[in-house]
Amino acid sequence: MDITGRKLFVKALQEEGVDTIFGYPGGMVTDLFDELYKQFAWFDSVFTPVVKNCSSEFFYDGFEYKLASISTNMNVLSQNETFFVTKVKINAKNDVYIRISQDAINVILDKVLGKNNRRFDLSEVSELEARIITSFNDFLYETLAPNFTIEPHRRYNEILHLTYFVKSEISDTAAKFIISVPKEILNPQTLEAKEPRFEDKDFANSLVDVNLVLGTTTFPVADIKKLDVGDIVVFENSNSSEMTLVCSNIVQKFQVKPNIKIIEPYDTGGGDGMEDNTNTNLWDSIQVDMSAEFDKVKVTLGELKSIEEGLIVDLCSVYDNKVSLKVGGKVVAAGELVIINDRFGVRIEKVNDSSSSEPADEHTEAAPDDEAPAEDFDYSDFEVEENQ
Repeated sequence: MDITGRKLFVKALQEEGVDTIFGYPGGMVTDLFDELYKQFAWFDSVFTPVVKNCSSEFFYDGFEYKLASISTNMNVLSQNETFFVTKVKINAKNDVYIRISQDAINVILDKVLGKNNRRFDLSEVSELEARIITSFNDFLYETLAPNFTIEPHRRYNEILHLTYFVKSEISDTAAKFIISVPKEILNPQTLEAKEPRFEDKDFANSLVDVNLVLGTTTFPVADIKKLDVGDIVVFENSNSSEMTLVCSNIVQKFQVKPNIKIIEPYDTGGGDGMEDNTNTNLWDSIQVDMSAEFDKVKVTLGELKSIEEGLIVDLCSVYDNKVSLKVGGKVVAAGELVIINDRFGVRIEKVNDSSSSEPADEHTEAAPDDEAPAEDFDYSDFEVEENQ
């Protein structure tokens, strides 16, 4: 029998009793999500209206039903629960089972008979209560039966369990009931997906605002106080071939093509101008995290798609943007991006004072020489953690 990979995947999920999956739609998993939708949508479109109509006719309006799971393993959603079971024989060798949980019966009876202090207990079910539930289950099967194709003497081995949650307008919680039917008596139809009017490539050049994080490093507070124009800060936790994209709730690392124009020679014999520890105190010696990220930049949806697919992205136009250095979310300096020894660095062009939280603006006029010097460094600007 010919079968596609996506159908095999959905079949495996059913056989393993998986009721919930997590993932990001799009890209390589689009076909899998489409197949899940097609199979689930048929059952939801055929069975759910019947269940709702039966409930409205047998009881009355006021109940809400949601199809939660289609599985070949009933134990996934029925562990540690007690059910009232109605068995309906469909041929000499097979039955359909309708199982209503004790909690679901409470939801139904509270609505039908009115709330009271007595909670329904299957071990103490009354004749009236049993008759109500059994009659509803029989009525439900009779209404569903036209959707079944049953051969009189055939044994059906594979059973599907459709798990519903029921809630009334006066109930505090939702409770479950399960319809178990042989899979072979069903005739699910594949819902044809509508042809999209547009393709991804139609929007490849559309722009979207994103943040690009280059890396992080740790810095003593004393060195942050001494940052000056022309200094280069190298980010130890960075790679010149990798960036992190932040867009809405998406945070994803991706590979980039390094820009050879911003590579700086690696100097191992530099001075220690920022390592003068004279007059330091406890606060000055504390290490804080510093991150580097571009000011908000625009990338195309085509570039975002390449990032999602794990391709190496050429972002040459981005390298001209200014980079902000942040400590505890506060912008302490800004400058231009450089690459030193395969790591990202920033050549500082503007250092913010303790009252500023915005990145540098290349058009900002310099302060007059006779202006009073900035006040001492304000430690309250940052949240710091002492090294363990």
